[in-house]
Amino acid sequence: MDISPCRELQCSACCVETAMTLTEADVRRLRGLGHTGFWRQTASGDLQLLNRGGRCVFLTAEGCSVYDDRPEGCRLYPLVLDTERDVVRHDGFCPIADRFPITVELAAQLRRSVETEAREAARRLVVRDPWERSSDTPDRAAT
Repeated sequence: MDISPCRELQCSACCVETAMTLTEADVRRLRGLGHTGFWRQTASGDLQLLNRGGRCVFLTAEGCSVYDDRPEGCRLYPLVLDTERDVVRHDGFCPIADRFPITVELAAQLRRSVETEAREAARRLVVRDPWERSSDTPDRAAT
């Protein structure tokens, strides 16, 4: 089993003041594991991990408490999509970014994830009948 460079070097820099976005599948998966109060919806419709005390709600003294089930964005980080240049690159904030290869497969996965998040956010911004409940969106009352 490969050990993540983050775990190997005990790095959690990206978990401090995180603005990590989530897919609805991330929220459903983590809620299904019993987690609540870990996300918020931004004004632009994005779902975003919460910080408590300036740190990701899942970051403990031992590291990520949901590491095996962490959100897709966390799995793909430090790869980010530079939308202005339409290129996948390393996030300059990550102190160990050079330890993460950018493969064709990971770049494609990142692009799909960003597209999914954008599509979901746009759908959340559509004004709906307040009495309508969609089974394919996270339960907002859980936050």
